[in-house]
Amino acid sequence: MSPAQNVVTKKMMLVMALCLTQSLVTHSILNKCHVHVINGFSHGEFLEAHCRSKDDDLGVRHVAPYNEFNWTFRTNFFSTTKFSCHMWWTGGEKYLDVFWTDDKFLENECGGNNCQWRSQDDGVYLFSFKHKEYRLKFNWDPWNKTENLSYLD
Repeated sequence: MSPAQNVVTKKMMLVMALCLTQSLVTHSILNKCHVHVINGFSHGEFLEAHCRSKDDDLGVRHVAPYNEFNWTFRTNFFSTTKFSCHMWWTGGEKYLDVFWTDDKFLENECGGNNCQWRSQDDGVYLFSFKHKEYRLKFNWDPWNKTENLSYLD
């Protein structure tokens, strides 16, 4: 291969690499993501929520009846950002992932970048952007039955 062909080949490989990472860069740099944890209990009870990622611990929040706890962030360069929460009340508890960078999940469930989780008496619901309604995703676990205390991989 001649030196000129070698340079052209290297430039083409660089362009291809940039094209492959374009969606990662665009999503992480340009889009702000939002997660909402909403207290929707019918009996006026507080929701407790401890949410975190591998890099950020948002602390324990006491979410008053009909209020919410929310945060805004950008995904990391490699689109591996994941937030998980431990939610609980007198009726039970649940460990769950509330945000991860999966195109199908984000587009169908979160409308791209706005995940809305709501606690209700029977479980935890996620607002489905695709169906325009809250849908039950998880039932509450009874107390002392959940063993996953380190709810991040």
